[in-house]
Amino acid sequence: MSVLSRHRLPQPYRGLLIASWLLPLALLWLALLLGRGPTPSLFDPRLLLLLGLMTLPAVYIWQEGVDVRPDGLFIRQHVPRFRPFHELDTYYVDSRPNRRLLTVWDQQQRKALETHLAHLTDVPELLRHLHTHLRWRGWPGS
Repeated sequence: MSVLSRHRLPQPYRGLLIASWLLPLALLWLALLLGRGPTPSLFDPRLLLLLGLMTLPAVYIWQEGVDVRPDGLFIRQHVPRFRPFHELDTYYVDSRPNRRLLTVWDQQQRKALETHLAHLTDVPELLRHLHTHLRWRGWPGS
């Protein structure tokens, strides 16, 4: 399926988050290498499993965001899921300085997406797609 636009945490921040998450793992492995020398214990499955599990959040941070497709939104937040436009109802952008949130509700008035605008690239493009397919809600509760 084609993707019209992708909206993620901007690259410099996403890259720095991933690097800061993986740096302790690299330092641990380097300390083991320097402390004991190149031994087979560096490739022990228990150590590699632990390092692999600790890298999962970094991979998750790299993927989080929203993809706009012709027939809906693919939301990569917590659990990746596709939400067709016909299941979505309204959206609202809370642009107060202390909030800056985008919220999208489905037909049952449940939140389908809630994210900070700073976590997305090209917000005007995303809002243009939402305006084309969904109703603007106005102030929540109205």
